[in-house]
Amino acid sequence: MTRFKKVLPWLAVLAALGLLGGCASVCGVEKAPPKAPPPPPAVKKWTPPKPMPVTEKPAPAPALPTTYTVEKCDDLWSISAKPQIYNDPWLWCLLWNANKDKIKNPNKLKVGMVLAVPRAVSDADKAAARKCSSKFPKYMPPKGAKRYCPPK
Repeated sequence: MTRFKKVLPWLAVLAALGLLGGCASVCGVEKAPPKAPPPPPAVKKWTPPKPMPVTEKPAPAPALPTTYTVEKCDDLWSISAKPQIYNDPWLWCLLWNANKDKIKNPNKLKVGMVLAVPRAVSDADKAAARKCSSKFPKYMPPKGAKRYCPPK
């Protein structure tokens, strides 16, 4: 019985709210009619963009370097593989042949050396350089050598 006395006021409140809500829809309180949706925006006809004016000469390509300064951990293979040099590691013999007065051993380069990069190279020269680099023995560092080069 005591539970019923605690719940009774809450039930009365719920019943009153239900009656008031139902009375509002019946007793003359009218809801406003829904507004009509706005008309869709007018569709514009598509027109192609105007072409850009054509220039007489295209912009010149950036000049490729004719010299290269040796950095730490560089070797002829990695230098010739760089995009601004030859973008082909097998052409390292071109660098070696052009700089034989500075390079005694192609496996040992000193940091700060300035190497000439030949640019007027024919296809026959490139083929000869690839043949030269395939015959040359691969450099193997001596046992116990600690050479660490961080990735670039």
